[in-house]
Amino acid sequence: MTLESVGNAAGLLRQHPVLWSVGLVMGSLAVLDLIIPVYGGAFYTEPLAILQALVMPFLAGGVYGMVKGEAFSAGEFVQSGKTYYFRILLPALVIFFGVILTVFLLAIPLALLGAGAAASMAPLLFGVLLSIAFFTFFYDTVAVFEETNVFESIRRSIEFVINNLGRVLVFYLVNIAVFAALGFAALFAWSVLLVDRLEPLTRMSPGELQAVMPEDILALIGTEGIWITAAVYAVVIVLFSAFMYAYKASFFRNYAGAPQIEQGEYDEKGRWYKY
Repeated sequence: MTLESVGNAAGLLRQHPVLWSVGLVMGSLAVLDLIIPVYGGAFYTEPLAILQALVMPFLAGGVYGMVKGEAFSAGEFVQSGKTYYFRILLPALVIFFGVILTVFLLAIPLALLGAGAAASMAPLLFGVLLSIAFFTFFYDTVAVFEETNVFESIRRSIEFVINNLGRVLVFYLVNIAVFAALGFAALFAWSVLLVDRLEPLTRMSPGELQAVMPEDILALIGTEGIWITAAVYAVVIVLFSAFMYAYKASFFRNYAGAPQIEQGEYDEKGRWYKY
């Protein structure tokens, strides 16, 4: 049934075009991410990253709210985005600062051990950060579908992943496979569109190719090539973002189930006893 969620996501995107709005916004921001630094606007890179971080909770809330209520319209998207904005943003901030604290606490002993030890411990640090992302990935779907508070959203995400570990692994693998397929198709299309401009690379030796820097590629493809690259990149982000949000909502809805309610009663003194 894990792969059934893929079909559900595809059906949602096919039947309800408004769900593509999340991809269109993410694609537009991705183009800015690529174009602004190229044209010397490095000053705006950091504000743009902050803007993306602030926009994403609205987009996620809009998509998940529509899927939850099974009401698909631009008005419902905006309303759901506003309703669930802080339910998604606040847990995200907690996770972010948790990651920063984890990095800081791990960096202290690594720094004391010296540069060599720190370099060898880098995979450990990466593994810790990957684990945090792995277990808290569904905090936003929890926040919308179960309308939980900040810490409960994170706790329920961890619980959901643990209870559905095999299915979640397949979920991640499907997303990786889709992204890889889109990336391969985009690379092929990019090469075809810029084959004339990239032709000098075919005459270079392996040593010369290793010395090629990104600035050299940009100079080679020119302004038109930069915009073609941005367009191809945007298409990948649009397709993958729309798919991932729809797939994540369908997957969580299929496997989360109703939250468990503790069974018990109060005695005559108002004390709670769980069965």
